[in-house]
Amino acid sequence: MNLALTPTQKREMLALLEERARRDDRRRARTDLFYLLTDVLRRQDIDRPWLKARCEEVQASRDGHLDLWAREHYKSTIITFGLTIMEILGSHGDDPLPIYGGRELCFGIFSHTRPIAKGFLRQIKTEFETNARLKALFPDILWADPRKAPKWSEDDGIVVKRKTNPKESTVEAWGVVDGQPTGKHFTTLIYDDLVTKESVTSPDMIAKTTSALELSYNLGSDGGNKRFIGTRYHYNDSYKTVLDRGTANPRLYPATDDGTLTGEPVLLSAETLAEKRRDMGPYTFACQMLQDPKGDETQGFRDEWLRHYEGEASKGTVKYILVDAASGKKKGHDYTSAWVIGLGGDQNYYALEMVRDRLNLTQRAKLVMDLHRKWKPLEVRYERYGLMADIEHIKFVQEQENYRFDIIEVGGQAPKLDRIKRLIPIFEQKRFYLPRTQNRTNYEGVTEDMVQAFIHEEYKAFPVSLHDDMLDSLARIAEPDLPLSWPKECRTTPLNFQTQFTRGHSAPGLTLEW
Repeated sequence: MNLALTPTQKREMLALLEERARRDDRRRARTDLFYLLTDVLRRQDIDRPWLKARCEEVQASRDGHLDLWAREHYKSTIITFGLTIMEILGSHGDDPLPIYGGRELCFGIFSHTRPIAKGFLRQIKTEFETNARLKALFPDILWADPRKAPKWSEDDGIVVKRKTNPKESTVEAWGVVDGQPTGKHFTTLIYDDLVTKESVTSPDMIAKTTSALELSYNLGSDGGNKRFIGTRYHYNDSYKTVLDRGTANPRLYPATDDGTLTGEPVLLSAETLAEKRRDMGPYTFACQMLQDPKGDETQGFRDEWLRHYEGEASKGTVKYILVDAASGKKKGHDYTSAWVIGLGGDQNYYALEMVRDRLNLTQRAKLVMDLHRKWKPLEVRYERYGLMADIEHIKFVQEQENYRFDIIEVGGQAPKLDRIKRLIPIFEQKRFYLPRTQNRTNYEGVTEDMVQAFIHEEYKAFPVSLHDDMLDSLARIAEPDLPLSWPKECRTTPLNFQTQFTRGHSAPGLTLEW
């Protein structure tokens, strides 16, 4: 039997084998993100075990996540670049994959500003233009000459070959805070680098970014998806809002296995991380590499130090009123903050009343008068700078109402952070007790739980909280040059029925020691 193949048969056999290899290559590029990146897209730098695991994890669960990974850990390369290309290839062409339900996907990439988003689009656009192997595998999707595409620019987006004709390009790039599009509806919204250093420069800037993000959600389509990729820059940044509202589930990967400076590095070497911490400084390193704005050892207060009391705690306490006044009601301004603190016979501090509000001068004076009438404190300590603006008016109100008391000025040259840190030993020793809840209606007519506002917006966020007014005013209870008067147990002493007076308290035959 003669098994020799003719030249024609050899060519046909070779063509058949090449076609099978091409089809297998095409299938793997659409279904294996790690293979697509490392083999087809020529990113051999991703061929590392930790990055392979991330590719597999991202492919298995693509949407609805906030991926917070350390800088230089390939989150944008894997998700914004690789996964977007894989889904374009899988949802378009002559044989789209069933997973996409016959829907040709279109992607809106959103960053804090449009130039940042264009950088991500540019990377995809260049790959589609220059990767000959990719174009050979997908001639039914990618243009041999992109100049023939309906749209192919960073401004208008890029359009691959497709059977439908939506007004959205296949991939577009936009800014969240500078010129969002109108009338667009993308099947997938990709938020990459939404939060930047510039977006956390002030409470107003954080609020502006968050508000713009909320508006951008309208640019999704019915049944569409969201992906968030980024790096933390501030405890109260827009990513915190995304997490608090459950808009996306966190997928957190710091540069070390336990998220601490001393943990085992997951990708970069220990030497490289040490250099980065030296160059970045502790705070930036904690944000960028540990994905924790409070991850440095200089963090302040801890959750396990919090203590709460039930019911009434004022009985038998020596009371102090602490006030830190701020002028104006405009959003973004500091709050007027006030505390009524009771010092107990058990040597613990009890928060009896808490105020945080934006009040005008008249309202601030009324607040102080009302608190004094209600609690009859031993002292009222008023922050000096606020006092300078308020004291004359408060004295006027005292004369009008025939109700007078002294106000002690507190100030000093200590920086605010150092002043607040005086509270750390008190909380660390678990001597400070908060009520479970304490509701108060603020200047906007909104009822807030002062306890939760204090814990979540100031206590947990310190030293990087947006507002620290409550902590700052509370710190006045620890003024080093103003000693506190603690209650002591009463004891009976025969005094020949004489009356003794101590700090204004009297009883026959009884001395009340404080």
